[in-house]
Amino acid sequence: MDINAGTISALNTRVNLAFNKWLKTADPTYNKISMTVGSSSGANFYPRLMELKGMREWLGERVVQAVSTQERFTIVNRTFEETFSVKREDFEDDQYGFLQPIISQLGLDAGSLPDKLVYGLLNNGRTQKGIDGQNYFDTDHPSTNQDGQPISWSNLMLPDTSQGEAPGPAWFLFCTKQPLKPMVFQRRRPFTVTPRTSLNTGEVFHHNEFVWGIDGRCAAGYGMHRCALMSVAPLNGPNLDKAYTQMQMQFRADGTPYETCPDLLVVPPGLRATARKLLNSEVALLPQLAPDGKTWVTGANEWKGQLEMVCSAYLRNDAAKI
Repeated sequence: MDINAGTISALNTRVNLAFNKWLKTADPTYNKISMTVGSSSGANFYPRLMELKGMREWLGERVVQAVSTQERFTIVNRTFEETFSVKREDFEDDQYGFLQPIISQLGLDAGSLPDKLVYGLLNNGRTQKGIDGQNYFDTDHPSTNQDGQPISWSNLMLPDTSQGEAPGPAWFLFCTKQPLKPMVFQRRRPFTVTPRTSLNTGEVFHHNEFVWGIDGRCAAGYGMHRCALMSVAPLNGPNLDKAYTQMQMQFRADGTPYETCPDLLVVPPGLRATARKLLNSEVALLPQLAPDGKTWVTGANEWKGQLEMVCSAYLRNDAAKI
């Protein structure tokens, strides 16, 4: 190929087209559980929204609920990059057919980064702090019961060792139908391609190579822990029922429910087959005790069609340590 300003400009156009095509082709699932928030600075500050008290009858003066970032948690933006180079001789000798799939992969990598960040936080949710200052997945989040009395509420379900259960890979239950989501994804600067392809300066002049760099800025963080539950107990109908009920047992200070009805089950690849059977099978996967209290029978699967399921390769498959 004759290398000149015109051919280099055409090459950069092809690089941008391939990158943007695959950037949009990526099919991430982070947005099912995340609020996407724009950012215009190095970090975003969020109020510690422990509770909105809900609607009340207007008697007397209004009851003002102060929302301020003075009592806040912070999500700091991060910069990400991926860069590659191609020798000038490869272009001169028309040996650059590999460029298209490489730049396409970079576009896919950039489009998949939100999943990597969000699901990575889920993996570490037992040891990283959420908006209430406790571990995001914890056994003693401050809460109230139906009578308005202070209690501890758990969004971390452990195996029942008295029943012979052992810890396995973590699976997650989410309520995603409310405006305040379980996770936060923060966009600061979109991912774009920057070429270093001038023939007279930079990498071409000094190192005899053409360079393209991908970069952007974003971050992920924890949102409303009351909309998420992590379990390391075996994934089966009874444990799913316990987790579902646990998420619904959340109340405001006046005793009204938060109505956190789970609608999404998220699993790692190692639990994909189990989750699909659990949510799609006509019959229950585990035998059920008959009305006589003595015999076990196969019953209908009450979970069929009740939850959406997402499987993420970014979630850990190994058994959890407790």
